[in-house]
Amino acid sequence: MRASGCSADSISSNFEGGGVRESFLGEGLVYEELLPVAWTPGPLAGGMALARLNADNQQLLGAEASLEVVRANEALKDESPSLVHELQRLEFKINMLLRLTAEIAVRDNALPPAERVKMTSHALEWYGARAPAAAETGLLTIYLNPALPQAVKIPCLAQRELIVDGSRVTELKFVGLTEAVAQLLEKLIFRHHRRLIAGARQVP
Repeated sequence: MRASGCSADSISSNFEGGGVRESFLGEGLVYEELLPVAWTPGPLAGGMALARLNADNQQLLGAEASLEVVRANEALKDESPSLVHELQRLEFKINMLLRLTAEIAVRDNALPPAERVKMTSHALEWYGARAPAAAETGLLTIYLNPALPQAVKIPCLAQRELIVDGSRVTELKFVGLTEAVAQLLEKLIFRHHRRLIAGARQVP
C-alpha cells in the first residue's frame, strides 16, 4: 500500500473521446489511495443486516482513529520525562502487537488486490478492470489501514461506468450509512490529508 494523495477533488477529467465530466465526489477533501478492495454483488443490505454493518464499521473506524500517532512531547509537555518515556514504550509495544496480528491475519486470509480509489464520506471512485459494472448493487469491502486486518464494508450502488484518461472507472454511491459512520470517514480523510501535508513540509 502506498500513499497517493488527498486533494480538493473539484477538478474535471477527460473521458470517452474528450468530453468533460463533473466530479462525482463533489467538493472538499478526497482520500486517494491504492487500497485492497473487493466487490460482492447482491441486493442492498437493509434492516438488521444494515444495522450490523453500520455497528461494525463504526467500531472499526473508531479503532483506526485510535491508532493515530500522538506527538507525546507536545501532548504531554507538562508531564515528567519518565512518564512520557513510559507511554512511548507502551505505544511502541501496542503498535508492534497490532502489526504482528495483522500480518498473521493476512497470511491466513489473503487480501484482495490493491486498486486506485478516490473516496469521500458518501461515495467512491474505483479505477480498474475489477470495478463493478454500472447499475449493480452490492457490498464494497475496503481495507483502510495495514495495521488492521478487518475491512470496512459498505453497501453501494454503482451509478456510472466510464473511461478516464484511458482507465476504467466506476462511480459507487454509499447507501445506508449512519451519520456516525459518515463522520468517522470524514475524520479519516482529514487525518490522511494532514499526514500528507506534514510529510510534504519535511521534504527539503
